[in-house]
Amino acid sequence: MGNMRKRLGILVCLALVTLLGAFLVACSTASDDAGTAGQGQEAQSPDDGTQGSDTITVEDMKGTVEIPVDPQGLVDVSGSADELIIMGIPFIASANTSMYDGVTVPAYLQDYFTANKVETVGNYGGTTDLNLEKIAELKPDLIIMNIRHEKVYDQLKAIAPTVMLSDDINFINWRGRFQQLGEWFGKEDRVSAWLADYDSTAAELSAQVKGIVGDATFAVIEANSVHFGSYYVYREAGPGELLFSEMKLTPSAGVPEGVWGEVVDAEYFSNIDADHVFFFSDDGQLGETGDMPTWQNLKAVQNGNVYLGLNNEQYDMAYTPNGKLLYMEKLANAIINHTNVE
Repeated sequence: MGNMRKRLGILVCLALVTLLGAFLVACSTASDDAGTAGQGQEAQSPDDGTQGSDTITVEDMKGTVEIPVDPQGLVDVSGSADELIIMGIPFIASANTSMYDGVTVPAYLQDYFTANKVETVGNYGGTTDLNLEKIAELKPDLIIMNIRHEKVYDQLKAIAPTVMLSDDINFINWRGRFQQLGEWFGKEDRVSAWLADYDSTAAELSAQVKGIVGDATFAVIEANSVHFGSYYVYREAGPGELLFSEMKLTPSAGVPEGVWGEVVDAEYFSNIDADHVFFFSDDGQLGETGDMPTWQNLKAVQNGNVYLGLNNEQYDMAYTPNGKLLYMEKLANAIINHTNVE
């Protein structure tokens, strides 16, 4: 009887549509009650912010944006390739090129990009501009960006729905960006599990390193590739974060506090009193820095506790989740084996 009543209801409704087109909306409502509504339409759900089964409304740095729940043509220009891979969300194009040269794909991502035919469309950190023409040709159904390309936000929006990660992209709040992506795509559990494993690995590496060096102090110095004669001393970003925040090693005197790092000259080395020093440069060598008196006076230098590394490798790996995990192991191994960063 229930099925018969539903069929009759549908027939009556169709008759009304034919004879009384002005009552189409009322008829559709009646069909909903008969269990046949919503076919080919989006159901509104004010309680959870969803827009039917195909889209969801999310909060981003610009406000609210309606995005596809399961994007089929995702273009990421925010630098979130690692996060998307971890969450199992495919993407067709990426700006996750090297923070060093802005063009090449980091080595640890190359296999994924090749296997999945991921196009490159610029650099997420602003080292190179985004290729807007190429992005438009790909006809994406969603674009993820960060504030570093805010100047082309309107142009990206004109191509496809665009969301901007809620961060100033100072490369410190990577966990917050990762968690926001997890919320947008309903992958919070996967993100939490990955971060828990990451923290567990960091704790294990910390124990191994401290078992060898104890409470010895560290400093991280980089020879500036752009302004010759100047250096970065890291604290809360890149390799500094991996040593001090993740592996809980002790920063020496002269290592800045509460900032990503500081730009200094060679005279600043006299403020550093580290037992161990990581030194990064374009060629992985000391160069003229090794001849400077302030360098030669460093305790770590005099005791032979200097670990050399390449700028391009730490730029490519020390700022995104999977890269951080891999590079943290490299830093730990350098200390444990008393070798350069390899």
